Amino acid sequence: FCDYNWSWKYQCWFDCDCCQGWRGEWMLEAGALVLADGGLCCIDEFDSMREHDRTTIHEAMEQQTISVAKAGLVTTLSTRTTVFGATNPKGQYDSNESLSVNTTLSGPLLSRFDIVLVLLDKKNPKLDGIISSHILAQSTKAEENKASDAAVKSTQPLGIKEWTLPCLRRYIHYVKQRFKPVLTKEAESVISGYYQLQRRDGTHNAARTTVRMLESLIRLAQAHARLMFRNEVTRLDAIAAILCIESSMTTSAIIDGDGNALNSNFQENPDQEYIKEEQKIRDKLGDYLY
Repeated sequence: FCDYNWSWKYQCWFDCDCCQGWRGEWMLEAGALVLADGGLCCIDEFDSMREHDRTTIHEAMEQQTISVAKAGLVTTLSTRTTVFGATNPKGQYDSNESLSVNTTLSGPLLSRFDIVLVLLDKKNPKLDGIISSHILAQSTKAEENKASDAAVKSTQPLGIKEWTLPCLRRYIHYVKQRFKPVLTKEAESVISGYYQLQRRDGTHNAARTTVRMLESLIRLAQAHARLMFRNEVTRLDAIAAILCIESSMTTSAIIDGDGNALNSNFQENPDQEYIKEEQKIRDKLGDYLY
């Protein structure tokens, strides 16, 4: 794998800003979205953006470009970036209200995100115990940590080696550049069937159940195919994309069961779990499959 330089930069504006040089000439200075072209742009306090920035991010997420007309400079800049936003509810989160009401973000803006996950601080004794144990473990002695790591490694099956973070980064960078997956007929059938089923129940979230949701399904399925190191989007990738969408608050959950990946653990037998989830989805889609 080729080496890749991972870095980050903090910016306080999103598109571009005009500044004047020491000779009096005007120039454009790139903002966060332009600097993140080809990478990831993380935006905190997403609901606190200025109205101008909200208009800008609409174009950036939809067209992957930003149009600039300032100080006599007219140009279009590329913003081929993934936007990762975080925001707080405007008060106590009300599960009976829509996301737009809880976050003060408009439906058209929310619909531009492939996945929206809601993190609620609910009382869960089991989860609270796991979190507290993890935090307390950080303050233990180094020897105890080493002993714990050795115990974990001893329970792993032979021949399985954990990837280091740099290795995982290089792998993701490689598959992102190397593979351009195309949909197979099986994947098309599953994605199309799920989209039609969501359209039928789209009264719960009419702003989301548009062509954008279909595009989101395709992007997620292609991303999973890259992760699996292949150039074809198979039925497995389509099912994985649907499970991600089912965990999102941007659609109406139609698959029986929990359907929420938040606060969940890795399955001991992922292949068996996938077969069970696939059967649920295929049973629910029914006549929509072809």
